[in-house]
Amino acid sequence: MLAWISANLTTLIVAAVLAAILIAIVVSMIRKQKKGGSVGCGCGCEHCAMSEQCHRDDK
Repeated sequence: MLAWISANLTTLIVAAVLAAILIAIVVSMIRKQKKGGSVGCGCGCEHCAMSEQCHRDDK
């Protein structure tokens, strides 16, 4: 087992870093959503059918 870990240490480190980045992005999106923000909106969507759902407080 120890030999396998030492043979794949670089891959494990890269995977751990990518997992940490992914978790940070998801946590950020959840916090933004809980504060009332829109997760997937870049604004400028006045012609969007769902604009009333995304921008309730703007009107």
